[in-house]
Amino acid sequence: MDKYKKSNELLKKARELTPLGAQTYSKSFRYYCEGYSPSFIERGKGSHLWDVDGNEYIDFVCALGPITVGYNDERINEAIIKQLEKGIIFSQPSPISIELAEKLVEIIPCAEMVRFVKNGSDATEAAVRLARAYTGKDIIVSCGYHGMHDWYIGSTANHRGIPKEIRQLTKSVDYNNAGALEKLLSEYEGQIAGVILEPIQGNGPEEGYLQRLRELTQENGAVLIFDEVVSGFRYAMGGASELYNVAPDLIAFGKGMANGMPISAVAGKKEIIDLISEGVFVSTTFGGETLSMAAAIKTIEILETENAFEKFWSLGKHMKEGLENLISQNNLGDVLLISGLGPHCGLIFKGIGDLSYLDINTTYQQKMIEEGILSLGINNINLSHSKEEIDAYLIAADMGMHDIKKAINNNSIAGMTKGGKIEPIFKR
Repeated sequence: MDKYKKSNELLKKARELTPLGAQTYSKSFRYYCEGYSPSFIERGKGSHLWDVDGNEYIDFVCALGPITVGYNDERINEAIIKQLEKGIIFSQPSPISIELAEKLVEIIPCAEMVRFVKNGSDATEAAVRLARAYTGKDIIVSCGYHGMHDWYIGSTANHRGIPKEIRQLTKSVDYNNAGALEKLLSEYEGQIAGVILEPIQGNGPEEGYLQRLRELTQENGAVLIFDEVVSGFRYAMGGASELYNVAPDLIAFGKGMANGMPISAVAGKKEIIDLISEGVFVSTTFGGETLSMAAAIKTIEILETENAFEKFWSLGKHMKEGLENLISQNNLGDVLLISGLGPHCGLIFKGIGDLSYLDINTTYQQKMIEEGILSLGINNINLSHSKEEIDAYLIAADMGMHDIKKAINNNSIAGMTKGGKIEPIFKR
Protein backbone atom coordinates (compact mmCIF):
# COMPACT_ATOMS: atom_id res chain seq x y z
CA MET A 1 0.00 0.00 0.00
CA ASP A 2 2.97 2.33 0.55
CA LYS A 3 3.31 2.58 -3.22
CA TYR A 4 0.15 4.73 -3.19
CA LYS A 5 0.56 6.33 0.25
CA LYS A 6 0.19 9.95 -0.87
CA SER A 7 -2.63 9.11 -3.30
CA ASN A 8 -4.60 7.39 -0.56
CA GLU A 9 -4.04 10.25 1.87
CA LEU A 10 -5.22 12.77 -0.71
CA LEU A 11 -8.23 10.63 -1.61
CA LYS A 12 -9.33 10.54 2.02
CA LYS A 13 -9.11 14.33 2.20
CA ALA A 14 -10.77 14.83 -1.20
CA ARG A 15 -13.76 12.66 -0.29
CA GLU A 16 -14.52 15.01 2.60
CA LEU A 17 -14.61 17.96 0.20
CA THR A 18 -16.16 16.68 -3.05
CA PRO A 19 -18.37 13.70 -4.01
CA LEU A 20 -16.24 10.59 -4.66
CA GLY A 21 -13.15 12.78 -4.32
CA ALA A 22 -13.17 13.61 -8.05
CA GLN A 23 -14.96 15.92 -10.47
CA THR A 24 -15.74 13.16 -12.98
CA TYR A 25 -17.33 9.79 -12.20
CA SER A 26 -15.00 7.90 -14.52
CA LYS A 27 -11.91 9.42 -12.89
CA SER A 28 -13.00 8.51 -9.36
CA PHE A 29 -11.81 5.61 -7.20
CA ARG A 30 -14.90 3.61 -8.23
CA TYR A 31 -13.40 2.97 -11.65
CA TYR A 32 -10.08 1.76 -10.26
CA CYS A 33 -8.85 -0.66 -7.59
CA GLU A 34 -9.29 1.64 -4.59
CA GLY A 35 -6.22 1.76 -2.38
CA TYR A 36 -4.05 -0.01 -4.95
CA SER A 37 -4.10 2.45 -7.82
CA PRO A 38 -3.23 6.09 -8.40
CA SER A 39 -5.99 8.45 -7.27
CA PHE A 40 -4.15 11.65 -8.18
CA ILE A 41 -1.79 12.50 -11.04
CA GLU A 42 1.07 14.97 -10.62
CA ARG A 43 2.10 15.46 -14.26
CA GLY A 44 2.06 14.06 -17.77
CA LYS A 45 4.32 14.06 -20.80
CA GLY A 46 3.60 12.45 -24.14
CA SER A 47 1.89 9.14 -23.42
CA HIS A 48 3.16 8.90 -19.84
CA LEU A 49 1.71 9.96 -16.48
CA TRP A 50 3.33 10.26 -13.05
CA ASP A 51 1.17 10.01 -9.95
CA VAL A 52 1.67 11.97 -6.74
CA ASP A 53 3.77 9.10 -5.33
CA GLY A 54 6.15 9.23 -8.30
CA ASN A 55 4.90 6.05 -10.01
CA GLU A 56 5.08 6.18 -13.81
CA TYR A 57 2.49 4.79 -16.23
CA ILE A 58 1.95 4.43 -19.95
CA ASP A 59 -1.53 5.91 -20.25
CA PHE A 60 -4.18 4.56 -22.60
CA VAL A 61 -7.08 6.40 -20.96
CA CYS A 62 -5.92 9.75 -22.37
CA ALA A 63 -7.98 11.68 -19.79
CA LEU A 64 -11.13 9.87 -21.08
CA GLY A 65 -10.35 10.86 -24.67
CA PRO A 66 -9.30 14.52 -24.88
CA ILE A 67 -5.59 13.79 -25.33
CA THR A 68 -5.05 13.23 -29.05
CA VAL A 69 -1.52 14.60 -29.53
CA GLY A 70 0.00 13.83 -26.12
CA TYR A 71 0.29 15.31 -22.67
CA ASN A 72 2.15 18.58 -22.23
CA ASP A 73 2.95 18.99 -25.94
CA GLU A 74 5.39 21.88 -26.32
CA ARG A 75 3.88 23.13 -29.60
CA ILE A 76 0.41 23.35 -28.12
CA ASN A 77 1.77 24.86 -24.90
CA GLU A 78 3.52 27.52 -26.98
CA ALA A 79 0.29 28.38 -28.81
CA ILE A 80 -1.54 28.69 -25.49
CA ILE A 81 1.18 30.89 -23.97
CA LYS A 82 1.26 33.13 -27.04
CA GLN A 83 -2.49 33.72 -26.73
CA LEU A 84 -2.26 34.05 -22.93
CA GLU A 85 0.01 37.05 -23.38
CA LYS A 86 -2.81 38.73 -25.34
CA GLY A 87 -5.58 37.73 -22.96
CA ILE A 88 -7.86 34.86 -22.00
CA ILE A 89 -11.33 36.32 -22.48
CA PHE A 90 -12.61 39.76 -23.37
CA SER A 91 -15.75 41.87 -23.34
CA GLN A 92 -16.26 41.15 -27.05
CA PRO A 93 -15.26 38.17 -29.22
CA SER A 94 -11.66 37.58 -30.25
CA PRO A 95 -10.68 37.12 -33.92
CA ILE A 96 -9.29 33.70 -32.98
CA SER A 97 -12.88 32.41 -32.78
CA ILE A 98 -13.31 33.18 -36.49
CA GLU A 99 -10.08 31.39 -37.34
CA LEU A 100 -11.17 28.22 -35.54
CA ALA A 101 -14.72 28.35 -36.93
CA GLU A 102 -13.35 28.67 -40.47
CA LYS A 103 -11.13 25.66 -39.88
CA LEU A 104 -13.99 23.50 -38.63
CA VAL A 105 -16.19 24.49 -41.56
CA GLU A 106 -13.32 23.52 -43.86
CA ILE A 107 -12.69 20.06 -42.39
CA ILE A 108 -16.17 18.90 -41.31
CA PRO A 109 -18.25 17.80 -44.33
CA CYS A 110 -21.67 19.02 -43.15
CA ALA A 111 -20.52 22.13 -41.27
CA GLU A 112 -21.75 25.48 -42.57
CA MET A 113 -21.85 27.23 -39.21
CA VAL A 114 -20.38 26.61 -35.74
CA ARG A 115 -21.23 27.48 -32.13
CA PHE A 116 -18.58 27.00 -29.44
CA VAL A 117 -19.36 25.81 -25.94
CA LYS A 118 -17.27 24.11 -23.25
CA ASN A 119 -17.88 20.38 -22.88
CA GLY A 120 -19.55 17.52 -24.68
CA SER A 121 -22.79 17.76 -22.73
CA ASP A 122 -23.10 21.43 -23.72
CA ALA A 123 -22.71 20.55 -27.38
CA THR A 124 -25.29 17.74 -27.38
CA GLU A 125 -27.70 19.89 -25.34
CA ALA A 126 -27.34 22.68 -27.90
CA ALA A 127 -27.93 20.28 -30.79
CA VAL A 128 -31.09 18.87 -29.20
CA ARG A 129 -32.46 22.33 -28.44
CA LEU A 130 -31.82 23.44 -32.01
CA ALA A 131 -33.50 20.31 -33.39
CA ARG A 132 -36.60 20.98 -31.31
CA ALA A 133 -36.69 24.63 -32.31
CA TYR A 134 -36.18 23.83 -36.00
CA THR A 135 -38.91 21.18 -36.19
CA GLY A 136 -41.35 22.45 -33.59
CA LYS A 137 -41.47 18.92 -32.14
CA ASP A 138 -40.49 17.60 -28.72
CA ILE A 139 -39.42 13.95 -28.75
CA ILE A 140 -35.75 13.02 -29.12
CA VAL A 141 -34.49 9.55 -30.01
CA SER A 142 -31.08 8.76 -28.54
CA CYS A 143 -28.57 6.03 -29.29
CA GLY A 144 -25.42 6.07 -27.17
CA TYR A 145 -24.13 8.15 -24.28
CA HIS A 146 -24.77 11.88 -24.58
CA GLY A 147 -23.75 13.56 -21.31
CA MET A 148 -25.27 14.89 -18.10
CA HIS A 149 -28.17 17.13 -19.18
CA ASP A 150 -31.77 16.34 -18.27
CA TRP A 151 -32.99 15.46 -21.76
CA TYR A 152 -30.56 12.49 -21.95
CA ILE A 153 -29.63 11.38 -18.43
CA GLY A 154 -33.34 11.27 -17.58
CA SER A 155 -33.70 8.36 -20.00
CA THR A 156 -31.09 6.28 -18.14
CA ALA A 157 -31.07 4.43 -14.83
CA ASN A 158 -29.36 7.50 -13.32
CA HIS A 159 -32.46 9.68 -13.64
CA ARG A 160 -32.85 10.83 -10.03
CA GLY A 161 -33.62 14.54 -9.96
CA ILE A 162 -35.11 14.61 -13.46
CA PRO A 163 -38.88 15.32 -13.72
CA LYS A 164 -40.92 12.50 -15.25
CA GLU A 165 -42.34 14.87 -17.85
CA ILE A 166 -38.83 15.49 -19.22
CA ARG A 167 -37.84 11.82 -19.04
CA GLN A 168 -40.79 10.87 -21.22
CA LEU A 169 -39.55 13.04 -24.08
CA THR A 170 -36.46 10.93 -24.83
CA LYS A 171 -36.73 7.45 -26.35
CA SER A 172 -33.77 5.11 -26.76
CA VAL A 173 -32.91 2.66 -29.52
CA ASP A 174 -30.13 0.11 -29.88
CA TYR A 175 -27.17 0.73 -32.16
CA ASN A 176 -27.16 -0.96 -35.57
CA ASN A 177 -30.92 -1.45 -35.42
CA ALA A 178 -32.52 0.81 -38.02
CA GLY A 179 -35.73 -1.18 -37.67
CA ALA A 180 -36.12 -0.02 -34.07
CA LEU A 181 -35.89 3.60 -35.17
CA GLU A 182 -38.36 2.98 -37.99
CA LYS A 183 -40.81 1.55 -35.44
CA LEU A 184 -40.45 4.58 -33.15
CA LEU A 185 -40.92 7.00 -36.02
CA SER A 186 -44.15 5.22 -36.85
CA GLU A 187 -45.33 5.01 -33.23
CA TYR A 188 -44.66 8.71 -32.62
CA GLU A 189 -45.43 9.92 -36.12
CA GLY A 190 -45.02 13.67 -36.47
CA GLN A 191 -43.67 14.08 -32.92
CA ILE A 192 -39.95 13.30 -33.24
CA ALA A 193 -37.71 16.35 -33.45
CA GLY A 194 -34.39 14.61 -33.85
CA VAL A 195 -32.34 11.46 -33.70
CA ILE A 196 -28.99 11.74 -31.92
CA LEU A 197 -26.48 8.93 -31.93
CA GLU A 198 -22.83 8.17 -31.46
CA PRO A 199 -22.13 7.08 -35.06
CA ILE A 200 -19.22 4.83 -34.06
CA GLN A 201 -19.99 2.42 -31.23
CA GLY A 202 -18.43 -0.96 -30.51
CA ASN A 203 -17.14 -2.42 -33.75
CA GLY A 204 -18.70 0.32 -35.84
CA PRO A 205 -21.80 0.66 -38.00
CA GLU A 206 -23.02 -2.21 -40.12
CA GLU A 207 -23.01 -1.56 -43.85
CA GLY A 208 -25.80 0.81 -44.80
CA TYR A 209 -26.89 1.51 -41.21
CA LEU A 210 -25.96 5.21 -41.05
CA GLN A 211 -27.25 5.76 -44.58
CA ARG A 212 -30.60 4.23 -43.56
CA LEU A 213 -30.83 6.54 -40.55
CA ARG A 214 -30.21 9.47 -42.86
CA GLU A 215 -33.06 8.31 -45.11
CA LEU A 216 -35.47 7.71 -42.24
CA THR A 217 -34.88 11.10 -40.63
CA GLN A 218 -35.27 12.92 -43.93
CA GLU A 219 -38.48 11.04 -44.72
CA ASN A 220 -39.93 11.90 -41.30
CA GLY A 221 -38.79 15.50 -40.97
CA ALA A 222 -36.45 14.79 -38.06
CA VAL A 223 -33.00 16.30 -37.53
CA LEU A 224 -30.12 13.80 -37.65
CA ILE A 225 -27.43 14.58 -35.07
CA PHE A 226 -24.07 12.84 -34.85
CA ASP A 227 -22.66 12.94 -31.34
CA GLU A 228 -18.94 12.85 -32.14
CA VAL A 229 -17.75 14.03 -28.75
CA VAL A 230 -15.85 10.73 -28.43
CA SER A 231 -15.24 9.81 -32.07
CA GLY A 232 -14.34 13.28 -33.35
CA PHE A 233 -10.64 13.89 -34.09
CA ARG A 234 -9.86 10.23 -33.40
CA TYR A 235 -10.92 8.26 -36.50
CA ALA A 236 -10.75 10.87 -39.25
CA MET A 237 -10.28 14.62 -39.51
CA GLY A 238 -13.91 15.14 -40.53
CA GLY A 239 -15.25 12.52 -38.15
CA ALA A 240 -17.68 9.72 -38.94
CA SER A 241 -19.43 11.79 -41.59
CA GLU A 242 -16.18 11.77 -43.56
CA LEU A 243 -15.34 8.16 -42.75
CA TYR A 244 -18.73 6.78 -43.81
CA ASN A 245 -19.79 9.48 -46.26
CA VAL A 246 -23.01 10.31 -44.43
CA ALA A 247 -23.90 13.95 -43.77
CA PRO A 248 -26.01 14.59 -40.66
CA ASP A 249 -27.75 17.90 -40.04
CA LEU A 250 -25.79 18.65 -36.87
CA ILE A 251 -22.60 17.34 -35.26
CA ALA A 252 -21.45 17.72 -31.66
CA PHE A 253 -17.68 17.76 -31.15
CA GLY A 254 -15.59 17.93 -27.98
CA LYS A 255 -12.93 15.93 -26.14
CA GLY A 256 -10.04 15.53 -28.61
CA MET A 257 -10.44 18.84 -30.42
CA ALA A 258 -7.92 20.76 -28.28
CA ASN A 259 -5.70 18.05 -26.76
CA GLY A 260 -7.14 18.51 -23.29
CA MET A 261 -8.18 22.15 -23.22
CA PRO A 262 -11.90 22.61 -22.49
CA ILE A 263 -13.80 23.36 -25.67
CA SER A 264 -16.61 21.79 -27.67
CA ALA A 265 -18.79 22.79 -30.58
CA VAL A 266 -22.03 22.14 -32.36
CA ALA A 267 -21.66 22.43 -36.13
CA GLY A 268 -23.94 21.83 -39.07
CA LYS A 269 -26.45 23.35 -41.44
CA LYS A 270 -26.65 27.12 -41.35
CA GLU A 271 -30.45 27.17 -41.41
CA ILE A 272 -30.48 25.24 -38.12
CA ILE A 273 -27.45 26.71 -36.32
CA ASP A 274 -28.47 30.27 -37.18
CA LEU A 275 -31.67 29.87 -35.17
CA ILE A 276 -29.42 30.97 -32.31
CA SER A 277 -29.48 34.43 -33.94
CA GLU A 278 -33.27 34.36 -33.61
CA GLY A 279 -33.19 33.66 -29.89
CA VAL A 280 -32.82 29.90 -29.55
CA PHE A 281 -30.71 30.24 -26.45
CA VAL A 282 -27.24 28.72 -26.77
CA SER A 283 -24.96 31.18 -25.01
CA THR A 284 -22.14 30.78 -22.48
CA THR A 285 -19.82 33.28 -20.83
CA PHE A 286 -16.77 31.15 -21.58
CA GLY A 287 -17.74 30.00 -25.09
CA GLY A 288 -15.26 32.49 -26.55
CA GLU A 289 -12.38 31.67 -24.19
CA THR A 290 -9.27 32.04 -26.31
CA LEU A 291 -6.67 29.69 -24.81
CA SER A 292 -8.73 26.62 -25.71
CA MET A 293 -9.26 27.99 -29.21
CA ALA A 294 -5.53 28.50 -29.68
CA ALA A 295 -4.96 24.94 -28.49
CA ALA A 296 -7.64 23.62 -30.87
CA ILE A 297 -6.13 25.38 -33.88
CA LYS A 298 -2.67 24.02 -33.11
CA THR A 299 -4.00 20.52 -32.34
CA ILE A 300 -5.85 20.34 -35.65
CA GLU A 301 -2.74 21.58 -37.47
CA ILE A 302 -0.63 18.83 -35.88
CA LEU A 303 -3.22 16.14 -36.62
CA GLU A 304 -3.37 17.29 -40.25
CA THR A 305 0.38 17.52 -40.88
CA GLU A 306 1.63 14.44 -39.04
CA ASN A 307 -0.56 11.72 -40.57
CA ALA A 308 -2.16 11.29 -37.17
CA PHE A 309 -5.12 9.20 -38.22
CA GLU A 310 -2.98 6.80 -40.21
CA LYS A 311 -0.92 6.29 -37.05
CA PHE A 312 -3.99 5.92 -34.82
CA TRP A 313 -5.37 3.19 -37.06
CA SER A 314 -2.03 1.41 -37.44
CA LEU A 315 -1.25 1.29 -33.72
CA GLY A 316 -4.83 0.42 -32.90
CA LYS A 317 -4.74 -2.46 -35.37
CA HIS A 318 -1.56 -3.75 -33.72
CA MET A 319 -3.21 -3.55 -30.29
CA LYS A 320 -6.44 -5.18 -31.42
CA GLU A 321 -4.73 -8.06 -33.21
CA GLY A 322 -2.45 -8.57 -30.20
CA LEU A 323 -5.42 -8.77 -27.84
CA GLU A 324 -7.21 -11.21 -30.14
CA ASN A 325 -4.16 -13.49 -30.13
CA LEU A 326 -3.82 -13.30 -26.34
CA ILE A 327 -7.48 -14.13 -25.74
CA SER A 328 -7.15 -17.13 -28.02
CA GLN A 329 -3.88 -18.31 -26.44
CA ASN A 330 -5.33 -17.98 -22.94
CA ASN A 331 -8.66 -19.54 -23.91
CA LEU A 332 -10.60 -16.62 -22.43
CA GLY A 333 -13.14 -16.01 -25.18
CA ASP A 334 -15.99 -16.63 -22.74
CA VAL A 335 -15.07 -13.68 -20.51
CA LEU A 336 -13.14 -11.25 -22.73
CA LEU A 337 -14.53 -9.65 -25.86
CA ILE A 338 -12.74 -7.32 -28.26
CA SER A 339 -14.64 -4.12 -28.88
CA GLY A 340 -13.96 -0.98 -30.87
CA LEU A 341 -12.13 0.10 -33.98
CA GLY A 342 -8.37 0.66 -34.06
CA PRO A 343 -8.00 4.17 -32.59
CA HIS A 344 -10.46 3.39 -29.76
CA CYS A 345 -10.45 -0.31 -28.94
CA GLY A 346 -9.94 -2.78 -26.14
CA LEU A 347 -11.70 -5.27 -23.90
CA ILE A 348 -15.23 -5.84 -22.67
CA PHE A 349 -15.43 -8.05 -19.58
CA LYS A 350 -18.04 -10.76 -18.92
CA GLY A 351 -18.84 -12.74 -15.81
CA ILE A 352 -18.49 -16.50 -15.42
CA GLY A 353 -19.54 -18.85 -12.63
CA ASP A 354 -19.63 -16.90 -9.36
CA LEU A 355 -17.44 -14.17 -10.85
CA SER A 356 -19.12 -10.97 -12.04
CA TYR A 357 -17.77 -8.93 -14.92
CA LEU A 358 -16.54 -6.48 -12.28
CA ASP A 359 -14.53 -9.26 -10.61
CA ILE A 360 -12.89 -10.05 -13.96
CA ASN A 361 -12.28 -6.36 -14.68
CA THR A 362 -10.77 -5.72 -11.23
CA THR A 363 -8.42 -8.70 -11.48
CA TYR A 364 -7.21 -7.58 -14.90
CA GLN A 365 -6.85 -3.89 -14.08
CA GLN A 366 -4.89 -4.57 -10.90
CA LYS A 367 -2.22 -6.42 -12.87
CA MET A 368 -2.11 -3.74 -15.57
CA ILE A 369 -1.51 -1.04 -12.97
CA GLU A 370 1.17 -3.15 -11.27
CA GLU A 371 2.91 -3.31 -14.65
CA GLY A 372 2.70 0.44 -15.18
CA ILE A 373 -0.20 0.50 -17.63
CA LEU A 374 -3.23 2.75 -17.12
CA SER A 375 -6.30 1.43 -18.94
CA LEU A 376 -10.05 1.26 -18.40
CA GLY A 377 -10.51 -1.67 -20.78
CA ILE A 378 -11.28 0.37 -23.90
CA ASN A 379 -8.20 2.35 -24.93
CA ASN A 380 -7.46 5.60 -26.70
CA ILE A 381 -4.43 5.99 -28.96
CA ASN A 382 -2.71 9.36 -29.13
CA LEU A 383 -0.01 10.67 -31.43
CA SER A 384 2.77 10.19 -28.88
CA HIS A 385 2.15 6.46 -28.41
CA SER A 386 4.69 4.12 -30.01
CA LYS A 387 4.61 0.52 -31.21
CA GLU A 388 6.92 -0.35 -28.33
CA GLU A 389 4.37 1.02 -25.87
CA ILE A 390 1.62 -1.06 -27.48
CA ASP A 391 3.90 -4.08 -27.05
CA ALA A 392 4.38 -3.19 -23.37
CA TYR A 393 0.61 -2.98 -23.03
CA LEU A 394 0.20 -6.44 -24.59
CA ILE A 395 2.82 -7.99 -22.29
CA ALA A 396 0.94 -6.60 -19.29
CA ALA A 397 -2.38 -7.73 -20.78
CA ASP A 398 -1.06 -11.29 -21.05
CA MET A 399 -0.12 -11.19 -17.37
CA GLY A 400 -3.55 -9.83 -16.51
CA MET A 401 -5.17 -12.68 -18.42
CA HIS A 402 -3.13 -15.21 -16.48
CA ASP A 403 -4.54 -13.72 -13.28
CA ILE A 404 -8.05 -13.95 -14.72
CA LYS A 405 -7.49 -17.67 -15.35
CA LYS A 406 -6.44 -18.13 -11.72
CA ALA A 407 -9.60 -16.37 -10.56
CA ILE A 408 -11.73 -18.56 -12.82
CA ASN A 409 -10.05 -21.72 -11.53
CA ASN A 410 -10.74 -20.59 -7.95
CA ASN A 411 -14.22 -19.30 -8.87
CA SER A 412 -13.30 -16.35 -6.65
CA ILE A 413 -11.03 -13.31 -6.45
CA ALA A 414 -10.65 -13.68 -2.68
CA GLY A 415 -7.00 -13.37 -1.72
CA MET A 416 -6.03 -12.08 -5.16
CA THR A 417 -7.03 -8.44 -4.98
CA LYS A 418 -4.99 -5.89 -3.08
CA GLY A 419 -7.45 -3.03 -3.41
CA GLY A 420 -11.16 -2.39 -3.73
CA LYS A 421 -13.37 -3.80 -6.46
CA ILE A 422 -14.31 -1.59 -9.40
CA GLU A 423 -17.85 -0.19 -8.99
CA PRO A 424 -18.72 2.11 -11.93
CA ILE A 425 -21.73 4.42 -11.81
CA PHE A 426 -23.12 2.99 -15.07
CA LYS A 427 -23.52 -0.77 -14.59
CA ARG A 428 -24.39 -3.39 -17.17
